[in-house]
Amino acid sequence: MVPRRLLPLGRSFSRPFLRTDRRAAFLALVVAAGFLACGGSASDSTAPNSPTPAQIAISPSAPAVAVGAQLALQAQVHDASGQIVPGAAIFWSSNDTSIVTVSPAGVVTGHTVGTTQIAASSSGQSAVVPVTVLPIGVASVAVAPASATITRGGTVTLQGIAYDAGGNTLAGRTVVWASSAPQVATVDGAGKVTGVAAGSATVTGTIEGKTASSAITVTVTPVAAVTISPASAALDVGQSAALTAVTTDASGNTLSGRTITWSSANASIATVSAAGLVTAVGAGTTSISATSEGKTGVAQVVVTANTSAPAVASVTVSPPTTTLAVGASATLTATVKASNGTVLTGRTVTWSSSAPNVATVSNSGVVTAVAAGNATITATSEGKSGTASVTVPVPVAEVAGVSVNPAALTLSNNHPKTLTATVVDGSGHVIDGRTITWSSSDSSLVSVTRTGATTANITAVRHGMSTITITATCDGVSGTSIVTLAY
Repeated sequence: MVPRRLLPLGRSFSRPFLRTDRRAAFLALVVAAGFLACGGSASDSTAPNSPTPAQIAISPSAPAVAVGAQLALQAQVHDASGQIVPGAAIFWSSNDTSIVTVSPAGVVTGHTVGTTQIAASSSGQSAVVPVTVLPIGVASVAVAPASATITRGGTVTLQGIAYDAGGNTLAGRTVVWASSAPQVATVDGAGKVTGVAAGSATVTGTIEGKTASSAITVTVTPVAAVTISPASAALDVGQSAALTAVTTDASGNTLSGRTITWSSANASIATVSAAGLVTAVGAGTTSISATSEGKTGVAQVVVTANTSAPAVASVTVSPPTTTLAVGASATLTATVKASNGTVLTGRTVTWSSSAPNVATVSNSGVVTAVAAGNATITATSEGKSGTASVTVPVPVAEVAGVSVNPAALTLSNNHPKTLTATVVDGSGHVIDGRTITWSSSDSSLVSVTRTGATTANITAVRHGMSTITITATCDGVSGTSIVTLAY
């Protein structure tokens, strides 16, 4: 007989397997290796007085180890009666040594992330456990740069860096970003920080439970100069011209989104709206200023009297009073007249609202209700003004439901009872002050009488065994109570 070749005990091996039969082939090789390690075959018998292995137990049963880390496995060989076989030789092997290897002593070493199997064999018996190799855990995180200063609208991209316990950089880890003050600075999923408003914010990067941060300061480039275009304007009384203000920084770069305040040095000569519209009122020369962040630009306006046209003596707005629901609009009309009562046409009219939070008005006199309250709308032409009053009432809640309490009751003779109706809107909020109408489905048996804003008394009119419906109605919505006559 040709002697069998013995495999060294504890040696790990791996061979290419067909993908569909890899586990079966691995187990077959493990069993064969177990026999060969003991110098026997499937038909060999154990030596006299030597316990025959019947089962192998590996612990832990589902081990996990990080890449580069080690874990010792234990294997116990039991005979048919469950007793431990002392001194039994154990052959350890790995199904995929690229993921994990195992030493002759059963020490597992993780190499790459994944899952494979480790087998322990002895005298023809084998056991297999799955082994999972995990990524190296994140021990600390750093965010770079640790601090940054950007302007409003400017950006900076942060990087989150993960380290293991040895201070080695870990690649491919996901960073979750967050800003402590999104109203100052926002951050997207890629770590890009955008300045929103002047102030400070802390942007944190979190990787697998470990966190680091970067201190972000957002500044606003100050306005260095304001320039008005055109720099001068010549107008006849009643004419208008639109001016534009441009803000720039110290380098001459245009700054957008800055607040501009307009003013006239002499409103009897020319007025200016919040949008920079200049209206000539009387003959003379004045200056129009545009101011932003303490810097001012000036334009000169020369107004010439129009001797060929009569001056505006009065402005009348119609209708003089208007009531609008929130969200509704109405158009007002301004009539401009000379001192002799003649209606003047072609004159510029400027509209304004005393309470834009209640009602706004367009350049053409269209008024839009914004919220409940009162506002005065003014129309001005060549220094003369007329007004109209706008009232926006509190919105009336729409009735969505009516309930009657109690919803069901028994009524006896000479024992009237009280019903109470509750009116609610679409959100379930109680609406007070609504008129409720009560009715009985058979007033010859049970009568209903209103006693208060939300209450009514019901009284049995005559004997009988019957069921009557009492209905409470408000704005077309009803609720009922079922009344049973008990006599």
